[in-house]
Amino acid sequence: MTELDLGLKVASRRLLWRMGYTTRLDVQLRSVAAREATPSGQRQRRSTAPEAYTDLDVLGYTIGGGFRLQSAIVDCKTSSKGSTNRMFWVRGVADFFAADAAYMVREKDLSKAARQLTSRLRISALNSPEVTQLESLHPCDLALDAEPLAWLFQPDKATAVLRAFGGLDGRLKPILEYREFTYWITEQYRNPMQMVDELAAVAEYLDPRVPQHLALVLDCAWLYMLSLSHAVESIRATHVANPDQGLQEYLFGGAAGLREKQGLSQLLESIKQSGALPEEVHVELLPTYFPRLRELVVRILTRPDAVLPALRMLELATSVTALGKRIEKPEDMGGLYEEVAAKRAADVVGFLVSSAGLDVGFRARARSLFLGEPVT
Repeated sequence: MTELDLGLKVASRRLLWRMGYTTRLDVQLRSVAAREATPSGQRQRRSTAPEAYTDLDVLGYTIGGGFRLQSAIVDCKTSSKGSTNRMFWVRGVADFFAADAAYMVREKDLSKAARQLTSRLRISALNSPEVTQLESLHPCDLALDAEPLAWLFQPDKATAVLRAFGGLDGRLKPILEYREFTYWITEQYRNPMQMVDELAAVAEYLDPRVPQHLALVLDCAWLYMLSLSHAVESIRATHVANPDQGLQEYLFGGAAGLREKQGLSQLLESIKQSGALPEEVHVELLPTYFPRLRELVVRILTRPDAVLPALRMLELATSVTALGKRIEKPEDMGGLYEEVAAKRAADVVGFLVSSAGLDVGFRARARSLFLGEPVT
């Protein structure tokens, strides 16, 4: 990644913010590590390294009418060479993310052939001056040029945030790889429970007094809020009057998946009652934290207007914390602060803390960031 590439990325991020998105830089796509039999055919198995698919420069999400989660992708390169072929790559990545908008940004003008493909492939082609011009068409009430919001759009600060998690304890590798790779290729309905499992597995190694650890948990909260937004979008379409049923069906991939898992749970319960399984083995269909998850989903369902600002507050808080800095008062977020949104952001962190068994200091620091409460 060149410095000029990063300049285009943060400029594209700024454009998406003006358009009303929350964003993420450098999304990596790769396969999941697989296990395969040894050549001898014995039962002993070995792991194969995950294969890198590709990477995405800028990803943005926003909430459309009727709580429709919409996404945009941006491909940034300094050179216009190969732009025609790259257009088809952008279309493929856009389809992978089910993106509603796709942009190709180059430092200089694209080839005429590439521009001829824009309407056919539904891609907006922009050079650097056009990004600036398009920005002017999207006025914004936020103080994007003032700190701390301005840090999101400064190349050196963006570089520092991207590198903040590189030197962490090796025991945190599973959660780091999940947030960076696995989350994006996993079916979305699996992430609400998988995120809790991944955090629980490394809970003992996370310390809220370490800024990078706090930034990691805040970033996971951003991802989790995004996952819950997918869940709420599904519930609104299927069981808006019965969120409990709608959430259960979503978590197991639909009504058929739920029935299948209910049958399996009943079978395991009968085996447990016969004494074949230890008493402490959990065979219930739903995790123990499901009531808290349902309550959180209902809060999001009833105040959909708070979701996007909550995501943006989490995005900003993650970057500021990863830089080793601090937002002294919630109102110092450059016009981003909204009371209900701040409560939702703190609620998500609090849910992850209680459900994954994290140190309660993470909850206290999150409430200090978003609600201004003192850290005791």
